[in-house]
Amino acid sequence: MKTSQTNWKYIFLLGPLLIAAGVTARLVSVAWEPLTVGLVIAGIVTIALWVLYISYEQSFWGRRSTQASTNALISTLAVLVILGVINFLVFRYPTRIDLTESKKFTLAPQTQQILRNLQQPVKVWVFDPIQNPEIKELLESYKREGGEKFQFEFVDPLAQPGKAREFSITSIGEIYLQSGDKKQVLQKGGTAFGSDPNQGLSEIKLTNGLEEILSTRNPTVYFLQGKGERPLQEGQGGIQQAEKALKDKYYTTQTLNFAESKEVPENADALIIAGPEKPFSDAEIKAIKAYLDRGGSLFLMVDPAVNLGLDKFLQEWGVKLNSRLAIDASGNGQKFGLGLTVPTVRRYGQHPITQSFGSGISFYPFARPLETTKVEGIEEKPLIWTSEPSWAESDLTTKKLEFDLKTDRPGPLLLGVALVRSNTGSIPSTPSPSPTTSPATPSPSPTTSPSPT
Repeated sequence: MKTSQTNWKYIFLLGPLLIAAGVTARLVSVAWEPLTVGLVIAGIVTIALWVLYISYEQSFWGRRSTQASTNALISTLAVLVILGVINFLVFRYPTRIDLTESKKFTLAPQTQQILRNLQQPVKVWVFDPIQNPEIKELLESYKREGGEKFQFEFVDPLAQPGKAREFSITSIGEIYLQSGDKKQVLQKGGTAFGSDPNQGLSEIKLTNGLEEILSTRNPTVYFLQGKGERPLQEGQGGIQQAEKALKDKYYTTQTLNFAESKEVPENADALIIAGPEKPFSDAEIKAIKAYLDRGGSLFLMVDPAVNLGLDKFLQEWGVKLNSRLAIDASGNGQKFGLGLTVPTVRRYGQHPITQSFGSGISFYPFARPLETTKVEGIEEKPLIWTSEPSWAESDLTTKKLEFDLKTDRPGPLLLGVALVRSNTGSIPSTPSPSPTTSPATPSPSPTTSPSPT
């Protein structure tokens, strides 16, 4: 009889364990499934059978062992309740602590503020049958901050062709952001998360996309025409692709011709001057200055061997256009079938414009080096440099490109700079990581090519 009671005591201990296993499985699976329900019921039945059995024992409730067993039962149930409450709170209100020195897994304060202030639902669509863990972790971080208003979903384009057609998907790895009827492309083609920072979904891209798709006002960008600038139409030298990229991001694009209008329109968020060939008159320069004085943003791209009459204007901003031609002797361009006159750039400054470039390569054909000097009230941020084995060629007519220590200037060469005047509101309110998508860079921003490739 004593052995039998000992066996029943061990059977009693199995009951709470079964209940604990069922509750834990429920918290992990987020839903009551047959297995979790079965474990809890089995535990309750086991405890009930044990209670019924020992109730028939003589003087059961008066025994000291019964009182000890009852206390043990109450203690066990109390521990289970406490553990259940703790697990519920952890699951319902998850909190993560980022112990890395660089806060690698912590969203930027700007991102957190945007997510906490979401007024309408947004959803990220990742068209990839494989759920990349890094992308999923990033999206889950956004979900924790944004709550129910931020959703994401991985979609297999082959399994859901209707959804793929809705977003005009052409390749695996495309990522879109959707809010209502508005769709914003975050990544076009390639893989969902590649080794190239420009080919992966990053916090910068996603947060910029959120700001753009949630904006109630479409910024207006003007392209200056009439001075021999790059045409907006299709064809060699055209920048139609840049204009299309702006429209895809809900920018409104317009053209401006100083022959028809004597000033930059009031609604201009940015003015783009892409490769002009004719000199600017004093009146036109005055119109550009007036636009900048009221907080406008200018994106200026100047080709070599062109005299635009802007030297004095740029000098006020601490910029001098070097008359030489940038030559790249690194050999990197030859890998892409390019010559010495097309510098390949992998060195970028710390600035929102180039923040997403990472170590990616961009090309600047027939680039013109820049020289900068310190000007009070002007904040200078270098953007792009050529590699070390490069130089500024002074003889633009020579057929044999060789570095001349007497007349040429050794690299690395500065090809682009962002300038902000502190006493005006010329800083863009929403800087974008690429000048292709947000030409409203701090004014003026002389560079040499419409967009990095």
